[in-house]
Amino acid sequence: MVLLVLISFVIIGAITIWYTQDENEKYHYDRLARKERAIVVALNYYLADAENDTLAFYTLGFNNKVQELADINKLDVNIFDLSGQSVTSSDFGFFDSGYIPNVLSDDLLGQLQDNNGSMVTNWPIGDENYLFALQYLKNKDGDPLAIINIPYYRSEQQFKEETSVFLKALAQVYGLLLTIGLITAYLLSNSITKGLKKLEGRIKQLSLGGENQELEWSGNDEIASLVQSYNQKVRELEESVQKLTQSEREGAWREMAKQVAHEIKNPLTPMLLQVQQLERSWKDGREDFQDRLERFNKTMTEQIETLSRIATEFSNFAKWPEAQNQKLLLNECLTNVVSFYSEDQNQTIELVMPGESIYIMADKDRITSVFNNLITNAIQAIPKDKEGLIEISVKQMGEEVLVEVNDNGVGIPIAEHDRIFEPNFTTKSRGTGLGLAMVKNIIKNLGGSIEVKSEVGKGTSFVLTLPVLKIEQNEL
Repeated sequence: MVLLVLISFVIIGAITIWYTQDENEKYHYDRLARKERAIVVALNYYLADAENDTLAFYTLGFNNKVQELADINKLDVNIFDLSGQSVTSSDFGFFDSGYIPNVLSDDLLGQLQDNNGSMVTNWPIGDENYLFALQYLKNKDGDPLAIINIPYYRSEQQFKEETSVFLKALAQVYGLLLTIGLITAYLLSNSITKGLKKLEGRIKQLSLGGENQELEWSGNDEIASLVQSYNQKVRELEESVQKLTQSEREGAWREMAKQVAHEIKNPLTPMLLQVQQLERSWKDGREDFQDRLERFNKTMTEQIETLSRIATEFSNFAKWPEAQNQKLLLNECLTNVVSFYSEDQNQTIELVMPGESIYIMADKDRITSVFNNLITNAIQAIPKDKEGLIEISVKQMGEEVLVEVNDNGVGIPIAEHDRIFEPNFTTKSRGTGLGLAMVKNIIKNLGGSIEVKSEVGKGTSFVLTLPVLKIEQNEL
């Protein structure tokens, strides 16, 4: 819009200057023609009875008449005889300064004759460009008696001043139009951008299985069309989710039963080890037994509640516990899970946690199952004759949090990296191969992702990416 205003300003300005200059040129030519005609008529009348008598030009009366006409018309008048010799002038300064010759050239006389005794040409006088008018003076019989010359000065300064005034006025008008245009464009842009940002925000929040809300938009513009399309897609997505959910429930209940059984078994071994460690602490009379007992009680209770809930709600194979997503403090959840395994003497588990609190929206039991599964896999991947090291790090990256679980176990061959998340695929001699498939499914339903990095003989790293609950939603 701004560019169009500027282009139109340049085009209109250029056309106006060209038109004004052309009109200015016509004005000066017409003015000279009028003045010349008036002077010639007056002198022809004065010389009406002369018959090739050059003596009439040298009289005081003729000189006074020339001077009178020059003063009336505010122009300089020069008289030449038919041979081109100067006879008289209202201002002999032109001849004295050499601006106008005392004798007209044969070329000028020839042009005058070719143009039927009247012509106008350009004539430089000093730094200025004059119009140089030549015409025959005639008697009443139409016979040429002499040549009149009128040098006419065209004032360019006036034209420049008028043009400057016009351009300033035009610039002010276009400046006002440009300002109005910018304000209008800004308001329109804000109006459109507001709707687009609102639509963009909803699209970003759009998720499979999430609580997707339709938008409301008043008006019948392009944004309204986009909103209608978005609302239609939301409805279609909801229908697809319902169909997909129904299909999954009907077609995958046996597989899910196996997965749940697998998840129930995962915590049992570390639970047994922790009980044994607590018993040993009691027998050894450890001073920190009370603290150990409290930690044991807290973590054991959480694990048992998780197992109990899964076992209870999955008594029927066709039913998998509905996800109860809630605001969870990831720091606390992960710390509790890690402390559950920390009593195992065969490996060291290091947890690196940021100082700030990180909240996620997830089902507590399911996210606990995810961490249980990954840590259990890490423990099982470390040979018994090797000092095990499991490193768990948490790092927030903008609106996402990265949880990385590293071990120094046997590693996974590259050829099997893409298959480890498939149901019923396992690298272990024993097991159903359902654990990582369930982990991936849970993480995916939370809007996150999981990837594996591994090298045979050096270890494996699982990297989880989860969306962080926005700060303004963290209501403690």
